[in-house]
Amino acid sequence: MRKDLRWKFWATIFLVFLCVIFVVLPYFNPNLKNLFFKGQDPVRQGLDLRGGIEVILTPDYRVERRVLTGIMDELRSAVTGIGVASPTIRLLGRAEQNRYDGLELIFASGEEAERVLAARVIKQEMSWRSGAEEKRLKVRAEASTERPEVLKVFVSEDPANFPKDALAQARIIIEKRIDSTGLTEPAVWLDEANQRLQIQLPGITTQEEAERLIRTTGRLNFRLGDRIVMFGSDLTEARAGIDQREGVPVIHFKFGKVGAKQFEEITRNNVGKVLAIYLDEELLMEPVINEPIPGGEGQITLGRGATLKQANEYAVLMKSGALPVSLRTVQITQVAPTLGSEIVRQSLLVAGIGLLLVFLFMFVFYGVPGLLADVALVIYGLLVLGIMTVFRGVLTLPGVAGFILSIGMAVDANILIFERIKDEVWNGKTTRAALAGGFDRAFVAILDANVTTLIVALVLLILGTGTVRGFAVTLTIGILASMFTALIVTRIFMEILVDRKPER
Repeated sequence: MRKDLRWKFWATIFLVFLCVIFVVLPYFNPNLKNLFFKGQDPVRQGLDLRGGIEVILTPDYRVERRVLTGIMDELRSAVTGIGVASPTIRLLGRAEQNRYDGLELIFASGEEAERVLAARVIKQEMSWRSGAEEKRLKVRAEASTERPEVLKVFVSEDPANFPKDALAQARIIIEKRIDSTGLTEPAVWLDEANQRLQIQLPGITTQEEAERLIRTTGRLNFRLGDRIVMFGSDLTEARAGIDQREGVPVIHFKFGKVGAKQFEEITRNNVGKVLAIYLDEELLMEPVINEPIPGGEGQITLGRGATLKQANEYAVLMKSGALPVSLRTVQITQVAPTLGSEIVRQSLLVAGIGLLLVFLFMFVFYGVPGLLADVALVIYGLLVLGIMTVFRGVLTLPGVAGFILSIGMAVDANILIFERIKDEVWNGKTTRAALAGGFDRAFVAILDANVTTLIVALVLLILGTGTVRGFAVTLTIGILASMFTALIVTRIFMEILVDRKPER
């Protein structure tokens, strides 16, 4: 074997070895699956093949209970200022993440309610501040259709408080969160026109866990009483563990330089007081400040009722960063595989039979070169799956279609090469010269056909969404891999064969 062929051959073998180790063996070896993919399958299947959860989220501009409680006095003052008796005030709507739609003002009669509404004493814009927290609010009052003595006062945060690209930032953070947990990486689409996020989690079956990871704002905050005195925005480290003395789950956290200074100042000025630690509106612990805490490091003890898994979830939420805007679930669907298990089995059987016929065709018509092309096709399949595994692509039904189409293109490239080699042989050239001439003559045609298809695939990838992009991704990877195997791998094998039987 020539020296230049030797290193190409062994490089190809090494590539195949990596693909087998990375793609094939994890299905048979749980240790490798845990090592490489944290227990997940190497090639992730989409909702249509495996099932999972689909969630649609929109920005949630409703406000927390403490904010509504804080503006109650201002509303009472506005009402009594026009001579109406102070109404009974209740929270409006159903509690969700401790957020409500607003307040209900219940008056003694419908006339009083109409008088307040007509006087327009309830401002359309309000502000609320407590400790380190400040909010600008949008307020809208309207009469209740069921009870004339009731005014519904809808209160929400002003969307202008949030960055214009808040949803785009949320998409990145959500992907980071779920990836950090070792769960299947989500497919997340941003629908800017409708201001919502569509998230697909193939293989995930627990709605509560999925919803918690993707919807929770994840903002660590420290409170003295009801006042937030500090946020965890300068958090540089958060990791779960077990307290060695108590044997309970804990979260170790650490602030950056700015946060550490602020944390030390708060603990120095409030020795003997309770500093409650919250994640959004969920109380994690209520430690008493015994002494100033320098260095910006601390430990949150979750208690004996908590688990290490729960502590790890909290740490992931804290470490990945707070969402720039709160999110509200408008739809969550447990999706069964679009294809039943029997249909999937039959599809795989049909695909296997088809590939076997292709391999048989290549061998019958082209003999040993055809057999070498079959080997190159196997390498092609491993290469495509390897690339999808490395980039954690999701294989959907349209993606399978793209994969099969690219196999056909790979076979077509090999047939074109072999026919050109035949032409060269019939023209009286030696085997080595015919091989070189065949590949050279076929190269332009193969390149032209693949580039035109690649352009279409890239357009679908850029402009398409959902399943269309799944088809485009697999097709693009397949085209590039088929050109590599047809023009490089098959040629290496053919040149080795010619070296063994040089001239006729």
